[in-house]
Amino acid sequence: MALALLEDWCGIMSVDTQKSLMVMGIPVDCDEAEIQEVLQENLKSLGRYRLLGKIFRKQDNANAVLLELMEDVDTSVIPSEVQGRGGIWKVIFKTPNQDTEFLERLNLFLEKEEQTLAGMFRALGHEGVSTATVPSISPELLASLVGQAIAHAPQPLLPMRYRKLRIFSGSAVPAPEEEPFEIWLEQATEIVKEWPVAEAEKKRWLMESLRGPALDLMHIVQADNQSVSVEECLEAFKQVFGSLESRRTSQVRYLKTYQEEGEKVSAYVLRLETLLRKAVEKRAIPRNIADQVRLEQVMAGASLSEILWCRLRELKDQGPPPSFLELMKVIREEEEEEASFEHENLEDPDEGETYGQWVNQASA
Repeated sequence: MALALLEDWCGIMSVDTQKSLMVMGIPVDCDEAEIQEVLQENLKSLGRYRLLGKIFRKQDNANAVLLELMEDVDTSVIPSEVQGRGGIWKVIFKTPNQDTEFLERLNLFLEKEEQTLAGMFRALGHEGVSTATVPSISPELLASLVGQAIAHAPQPLLPMRYRKLRIFSGSAVPAPEEEPFEIWLEQATEIVKEWPVAEAEKKRWLMESLRGPALDLMHIVQADNQSVSVEECLEAFKQVFGSLESRRTSQVRYLKTYQEEGEKVSAYVLRLETLLRKAVEKRAIPRNIADQVRLEQVMAGASLSEILWCRLRELKDQGPPPSFLELMKVIREEEEEEASFEHENLEDPDEGETYGQWVNQASA
């Protein structure tokens, strides 16, 4: 952040970042004479320099100054901080190889993820850099372009873009590195919904994870409809590689699921919710009545205390049925009440007997 400020400030002042310093953390009430005195004392080894400007940084509640070095300086002798009034003043500068080192680390990261700089620029919505132009751009300019692309990228920019999706082939005998279809689909669906880039880029990213029959299906779907959306592609994958359970089977499985012996009501509702969502996905249960169906199944399939049954009956009669989280809140509250009551009874098991003894003694 500080280095970016140095670069931007140098650009505004039209000075070379390699021959400039920024000193931060200067108290607001420090005047220029006092600043010069501290800098002259601590930066003697850098030769001549001139103070180009001063700005107030609200986030630090302190000032920063920009210096231009008038002589060539070995960056190894530049101190990273100086002692000034109010404490330590930080010295920000750019080393000659900083851009090259940054790009080397970036390229290693992208190579590990089987990505390219050009692909990264596309993902950031910066179409001005292609595979052909990258080698001819200087490290300094390329690093600057990366910074600009990130700064102007759609927000939030998801780092998961470069956490490559695991391989999925749809083969009868999956490879060791493959994810099961349901896990692969869940991850792909989540990222596709939240990733703020063009559909074409999403489809390129999706195809990177596909092999064998799955890749063949992707080609077939796109051949049938060039403008097909990523959501439609994933829907096709569900139809071909998803569970073969029918709508009717899904509905019956849900309605025949009851609370097991020793199972808490909250645990039963959580287990039931997974089946309900699958049934809704398969359109076995309409989405607009899912809350109502959930409540009715809990009342029919769980062993409820009288108090909890009355509370759920009241929720059913009074208005729109509760959502999953609202229902869980009611159930957990009652479970905690019951647990607290049982705990109190365990702590005072003989209270009634003691009271009886006192009565007998008094009457005697």
